[in-house]
Amino acid sequence: MQESYFQLSRRGFIGAVGAGGITVLYHELALAKPGTPPLATSLPHPAHPRLHASPPPGWSGVPGQARYRIEGLAKVTGQKIYARDFRAKDMPGWPAQERAAMILRASDASKLFSGINLSMLPAELQPLRVIQQSDLAALKLDLPFSMCPPAQQVSYSGNPCPPAQAALKQLLVPIGQQPQFYGQAVAILIFKDAQHYRAAKRLLQFNCQVVQMGPAQPRSSFAPYTPMNFLTRYEASGSPSFSQVQLGSESNPFLPNSTAQPYNIAAKNVRGLIDTSLANPAYKSFSGTYSTQVLDPMFMEPEAGLAWLDQSSSNMNLVLGTQATNGDVSDVATMLAKSPPPQQVKNVSLYSCYPGGGFGGRDVSTFPTLLALAAAFSDSPVRIAQDRYEQFQSGLKQLASSITHSLAVDASGNFVAFKSQQSLPSGGNNNYSQFVAMLTAYCGLSGYNIKKAYVDATAQPTLGVVAGSMRGFGGPQASFAVETLVDEAAVALGSDPIALRAQNVLSQGDRTITGAPLTQPMMLKEICSRASAHPLWVNRNKVKQDKAKLGIGYGVGFALASQAYGTGTDGVMAEVSISATGELTVRTNCVDMGNGSATTLAIQTAGFAGNNAAQILMGDAGYFNALQMTSGGDPQWNSPSWTASFSMSSSACLTAFHQVHVTEQATRVLFHAGILPAAAAIWGVPVMQVSGRTVWGDGTLRAPGMPLPALKLSDIAIQLYGMQLPNGAMVHGLYQGRWVSAAYPFTGGLQQLPIDGLALRNAGSTAWQVIPRQNVVPPDPNAHLYGRSLYAPSGALVAVEINLQTGKPKVVDVVLMVDAGKVLQPDLLLGQAQGGIAMGIGYALLENLPLEAGGAGVGTWNLDQYHVALASDMPAPTRMSITPLPSTESTAKGIAEAVLCPIAPAIGNAIAHATGKRFRSLPITAAQIKGA
Repeated sequence: MQESYFQLSRRGFIGAVGAGGITVLYHELALAKPGTPPLATSLPHPAHPRLHASPPPGWSGVPGQARYRIEGLAKVTGQKIYARDFRAKDMPGWPAQERAAMILRASDASKLFSGINLSMLPAELQPLRVIQQSDLAALKLDLPFSMCPPAQQVSYSGNPCPPAQAALKQLLVPIGQQPQFYGQAVAILIFKDAQHYRAAKRLLQFNCQVVQMGPAQPRSSFAPYTPMNFLTRYEASGSPSFSQVQLGSESNPFLPNSTAQPYNIAAKNVRGLIDTSLANPAYKSFSGTYSTQVLDPMFMEPEAGLAWLDQSSSNMNLVLGTQATNGDVSDVATMLAKSPPPQQVKNVSLYSCYPGGGFGGRDVSTFPTLLALAAAFSDSPVRIAQDRYEQFQSGLKQLASSITHSLAVDASGNFVAFKSQQSLPSGGNNNYSQFVAMLTAYCGLSGYNIKKAYVDATAQPTLGVVAGSMRGFGGPQASFAVETLVDEAAVALGSDPIALRAQNVLSQGDRTITGAPLTQPMMLKEICSRASAHPLWVNRNKVKQDKAKLGIGYGVGFALASQAYGTGTDGVMAEVSISATGELTVRTNCVDMGNGSATTLAIQTAGFAGNNAAQILMGDAGYFNALQMTSGGDPQWNSPSWTASFSMSSSACLTAFHQVHVTEQATRVLFHAGILPAAAAIWGVPVMQVSGRTVWGDGTLRAPGMPLPALKLSDIAIQLYGMQLPNGAMVHGLYQGRWVSAAYPFTGGLQQLPIDGLALRNAGSTAWQVIPRQNVVPPDPNAHLYGRSLYAPSGALVAVEINLQTGKPKVVDVVLMVDAGKVLQPDLLLGQAQGGIAMGIGYALLENLPLEAGGAGVGTWNLDQYHVALASDMPAPTRMSITPLPSTESTAKGIAEAVLCPIAPAIGNAIAHATGKRFRSLPITAAQIKGA
């Protein structure tokens, strides 16, 4: 039987996680295996022909390149498989009977929840089970921090879920209490099957009599989420410099004076000096408050999944499209670990599917937790598949923002002082809101070298739908505010807006707001130079005059961004293996959210193995427990198995730099441990004689200058298996200011490699052998204080035309420049950039959700009200120029947010150029423009 492209396989590796003996298993449903024909009987489901799709064998180009995406043909023809395409009968070993569940939610957070009314359902449509908060009391649930509510009128710091918060935890709204936020779940209904569910849903959805609400009640105020971010940097001639890095801790100038925390006193003092500079009459000072709106991720597939709690083994099976494989599994395992049978969970198996778009919207989502809870009460596998109305009501949203900036500029045009107060209204659960605010703080100065600056950023709980990391993780909010302010300053000073920016940008060797040194080239000045010479900018005033004669408003705006990628402490992993026939396989814990990760990683084996991988297995974090590594707590680099971060959620910006690195290093190890010794054996020479003297070309291994034949990888594989050499290499990498490195033994001695964990598996064996590391070179001791250390500069020129009768703006030209480092696959970069432009246009002009009352949480929002960018809102393809800057760097950069962040402020600046009016809040609508 041939193997299909998308197959149901059981490739999980059992590993223990934490206390209580919880076992985590990961399985791949969406196995990206190119070059195999479809198998009509592999997943028999006549209603879903997409389950049988397979890409043609021609996706792979020359080694190191792809002709098109691995799943490209399946994607554009509607055959790509997502979580909602699976049913229980598709799953080997599962019961065929499948239940369907519906989540009822509160559409009003101002009133008391008084119960649910299902009297409109006839007897045959009544649910088999109704789960409410009162049913959960006996389960002893331990909810994750991401589902912590905000504490009311409580001040706290340092603890992500303090006791005052923990006491308020409620997964479902209890009868007689107020919802913690709009759209919070009040009950889960489990129906006999899909047919009964659909019939019942038609009677329940949009029926205001179902979820019954009592009288409105006053709400207490909420304390901001922690951590709150207080960043201060001060450098002046004749004065001691001040920053978090130099002092060894983040300062909090609002804590009481303490001899144990002298840096708080210092921070308060230097902030006073910064305020003095901002008020200095010798400088021109500019200030303003800028706001951005709530957004929905609007990924293609609303959240869906299958779950089955096998009570005979206490094993929870989850079929999910998620970007947080490790987080979802650990959250579910922890939540139900203490529950009594039959709800107790001892093992968790995750079947990871393509998520249908993530970009933060599936990072620590509330959906998997509720799905698992439904399974815990169901006598059969249960399926939840949200429609777009339900996704709007419950899916993670982008945080809104209100940011007040002040900037002082001296007579020469130098930025001398800056302060920023940032408040990001978020939702009623903790989620990642505080970390989004943290990155907004780090991006508060954008790409500018301002040596006297401070930034305060907080995530403020609200009654809105839960907000999280989606679409930029705080970068777009920061970029809109600072780039609008800088443009205002340039106009007021009579300066060229690009020239003023170029005069003040960061360069290699400068320091960020945290005091972290910038060790990589910063191409911000080069971006400014290219933009200022572009005809779109040079001719902007003449074109504006010409358009005015035709009754059309016209303007051109520019914006910079210096967006961080990675989290500052990034643990990533990869395995590369070779089959007996010479096919390479890459396995990774990351998932492809539509950003091309599968394709990108599949071509990274070419450097050390001469060929692209034949298949890529994704979303498999549990498999890497074979590395036997630990993490957490204070640095323990002397311990042979410790790392600062073992595993993390996938991010749209982590592939090109982080995951590519470990894929390359795993291939490198496989080459030195298995491929090269096998090749040397075929050649009949000692390994050391050819070590360092081989090259790959046309898929074959050669030893130039030596009378040895070129070898195909398939021939080398036969020898490798015959000698039972390593056929698989698994590595872990940790980036914190630099890659942690260590020495590992190979034939010929130790090799220092930029990885901190390694295991090998010999051909013919299923067991992994951990290779102890030696001579560890840890990160700089201050690296954990940097906040961020990797940046991808970008800039955008945008031209808009405005209908002077209606005020409607239209983006007609975009020139996007990005420092992507080494470009791995040009068309993937192009596609990601085009997506960033579309998201930026929607952000600037179209998309908007009220935060609380009348917003997405009411359950009636869909695309008839929420306007995303369509083809008609985009410039013509010939008028979108995307230029990766020439780079001498040997590594790629994560550009996911970098291509989004400058678009919205550039549009706003273009509208200001066209109208002479400045708009400080998004979205900028036709009505606002006409009114101005």
